[in-house]
Amino acid sequence: MHTTRRETTPNQTIRINSHDVLGVGSVKSLFGTAPGFWNTLLGAMAQLPSSLLANEQIMTKLAIFSLPIVRVVDYFAGATNAMRCDVTCDSDSSIRATALYAHENLEPCVGECVVAFCCAVLAGHVQAGVQFPEEAIAGGESAVSVLSLASVGAHTKEVSGGGDLKVDDVWGAPNRDVITEALR
Repeated sequence: MHTTRRETTPNQTIRINSHDVLGVGSVKSLFGTAPGFWNTLLGAMAQLPSSLLANEQIMTKLAIFSLPIVRVVDYFAGATNAMRCDVTCDSDSSIRATALYAHENLEPCVGECVVAFCCAVLAGHVQAGVQFPEEAIAGGESAVSVLSLASVGAHTKEVSGGGDLKVDDVWGAPNRDVITEALR
């Protein structure tokens, strides 16, 4: 599970929330995409003034202009979306694990994740309300409930590292009927 892609550190609230909500001492979050110019473009967008980014008319025009370009690039380069989580512990070097999750296309992935979260809320595995996932998901069974549903369409689900951690511990048992079960 080694990546050769260039990664950048995005301005993500998950880094702060993982520390504040989950009590994780140090959190590092990286983002990378291909082709590499997307990283540069996203970095440039982050430098735009907030007033410009908040201007709905301008952003709508930018979206309409850029969508065909994105579609053409995705057609030739692919639209795979992946997340990797590396866990290490400074005080215990035996604590080391990596989880990898990848979808062929970002759009269905987002839809599947929204459905997974909603099903987990309806089944009572996750507290209802408006919050960040790390605030709503307590871990353990709650996390497996969401991740098992979100990973249904994934083409890659891997877990590696020390200890007895298995794919099913992170992503849940491979069960496509879990959505029906969650809604009962």
